[in-house]
Amino acid sequence: MRASHQRGFTLLEVMLVALLMGLAAAAVTLSISGADRQQELNRIANQFMATTEMVLDETVLSGHFLGIVVDDNRYEYVFYDDGQWKPLQADRMLTAREMEYGVTLSLILEGLPLTQEDEEDESWFDEPLIEKSEDDKKKFPEPQIMLFPSGEMSSFELSFLAENELGEEIEALVVGDALGRMTLGRDDGFDD
Repeated sequence: MRASHQRGFTLLEVMLVALLMGLAAAAVTLSISGADRQQELNRIANQFMATTEMVLDETVLSGHFLGIVVDDNRYEYVFYDDGQWKPLQADRMLTAREMEYGVTLSLILEGLPLTQEDEEDESWFDEPLIEKSEDDKKKFPEPQIMLFPSGEMSSFELSFLAENELGEEIEALVVGDALGRMTLGRDDGFDD
């Protein structure tokens, strides 16, 4: 009778397999968390679209002018009353929305950057332009995106920007046209 000789794995082979499994798990984790960050941006953008559609419906029903003020890391809905733009605060969903850490906003209006060098201080309304103090500008901000009682709005592209774990910029883009339609990303079906 012959004794069978069993050969086991060496410590080096076991360590190599563990290293390869760890690298594979890390690659899967990085790709999943990058996708999670993109999904989070898309969720924030969809939330903005749903709320804006609701506010646009309110402008049609109420006949009031409403607008959206966009800053680098927040947006808020405002209404026009007694010659001033005032924040909507009646509903928690409509109060100013701060972006989470690492998310910034970039707005392009009607194909033009938000601030232009030759820009004049013009108002949409016939009131004389009164120089506002910085405190008044913060308290009663003038909106960049207008929502009209006809159901129309200013054309815009609003980007929700962040970085993934690799330091690459990712984006969720909301495109709004003058007819009050919004899409997540560019939809080639709309005429520019």
